[in-house]
Amino acid sequence: MVDTNFYDVVVCGGELGGLIAAALLARRGFRVLLLGYDTEQAAFDAGGISLSRAPALLPPLDDPQSARLFKELDCASLVKRRATLSPLVRIVLGKHRIDLTADAGALKRDLAGALGGSETQMAVALERIGSLGRIAEPLLATAMTLPPHGFWERREVGRLQSLLPRAGDDPLAPLAADHPLRALAAAPAALGTGLIPSDIGGLAEARAFALARREAHVFDGGLAAFQELLQQRLETFGGDRRPRVEPVGVVVRRGRAVGVRVRPRDETIGCHWLIWASASASLRAALGGSAPQVVSRKRPSALRIAGYRYGLSLLVGPGALPAGSPSRMLAIGDPARPLLEDNAIAVTVGQPAPRDPGRIPIWVECGVSAHLVDAGPSYLRALRGRVVHTLAQIYPELERHLIVRASPYDGLPPERGVEGGAAPAPKSPPAFVPAAPPTPPPLYARAASGPFDVVGTPHATGIKNLLLVGRENLPGLGLEGELVASWGAARLVGGGPVRRLRRRTLLS
Repeated sequence: MVDTNFYDVVVCGGELGGLIAAALLARRGFRVLLLGYDTEQAAFDAGGISLSRAPALLPPLDDPQSARLFKELDCASLVKRRATLSPLVRIVLGKHRIDLTADAGALKRDLAGALGGSETQMAVALERIGSLGRIAEPLLATAMTLPPHGFWERREVGRLQSLLPRAGDDPLAPLAADHPLRALAAAPAALGTGLIPSDIGGLAEARAFALARREAHVFDGGLAAFQELLQQRLETFGGDRRPRVEPVGVVVRRGRAVGVRVRPRDETIGCHWLIWASASASLRAALGGSAPQVVSRKRPSALRIAGYRYGLSLLVGPGALPAGSPSRMLAIGDPARPLLEDNAIAVTVGQPAPRDPGRIPIWVECGVSAHLVDAGPSYLRALRGRVVHTLAQIYPELERHLIVRASPYDGLPPERGVEGGAAPAPKSPPAFVPAAPPTPPPLYARAASGPFDVVGTPHATGIKNLLLVGRENLPGLGLEGELVASWGAARLVGGGPVRRLRRRTLLS
């Protein structure tokens, strides 16, 4: 089949890492095409109101790994202007409210007052987990690719591993095994990374806890607005997008990816580099029988999906939130139980749009075991009621000021509140209407057996010029991991030779 188009880089899928890599490469002069991103769109329709499926909780914007990315995309000032500063994360444990601040003394006093026990033991535990969370910062700030690619980068990661605690070491060793501080320390990672809570390692837990004690930024409009910003950056730098085009096969010749087959048109698009910004399981399906001798031996092994991240999106009136409510709250029911379902929920409060200050967006998220979701949406429908009940205990006035509440994952219709009124008629049908509720974002089982437990599937796939970029690369770092992985993928592509078509102009 003859190639109908040819690009330097084709990005298949809409995961955030692939979208960022596409914008970076377009900024560096590559001819980039993005396709197959429709099903990954974060915006969804809730009875005529467009909502974002999830918040966009950005890591500190002054960190090198964040600053370099937004600076190259020429949107650093725009991101800072549209990102609301959240000075603290508040943990709700029964009647207690504990603020995770950078002030170690204040945090120690709050923990001792809420949990009881020895302040000295808590101080030692906090110092250990804080030191562990800072170990990886120099590595994340470098220009190297993570997960490591090549001998020299694997050697640098090996040096870092020598500084990490050995397997079996407990950073919270002064505390008893059933101490509630353990649940509080694990909550930021359980509700912010891409790993199932039972598989979160020491480094991933410490890194998430360290970030929770620093200033975070909630991007206005949530993940949908952040995606839209990146797509605009891609188009500004000359990248192309093709809506409603689905990649169905990867063309491999002599062990190298040279194109992608798409539908609904029976078409093949050629490329020098192919970035797969979706699940590795879908990549294996797209490879099919191509280059069986290479693929069967070096095809990337997918991480095991152990759970999913269920989410609710709300719009509420100003009276729903008490004065002084932070932008990020983590509510724990019973510290002795797993941090899943309604026993551990994350609440993120966004800022209202300037043109509509009476509507405040709220996102509620929690983890669910995979076998409960794989059986069908019925369990998520029952879970929705329990999550709403837990949310009402945190915000007693929420129901009185509810405008709309919806989830794209359980198949239930949107709920209109007293302030929401009657649902307006939609102006136009959405561009993509799924036949069934989409599957929530996955939570993976840990792949790394060593102390550097934040890494997952590498970029390299065993097929030349074919990279895997997305949530599976650094699942232990959450959104920060997607930023770091996308930077590394753009570095791998940018370091290789690029053949360009020369355009000749006939002058007469």
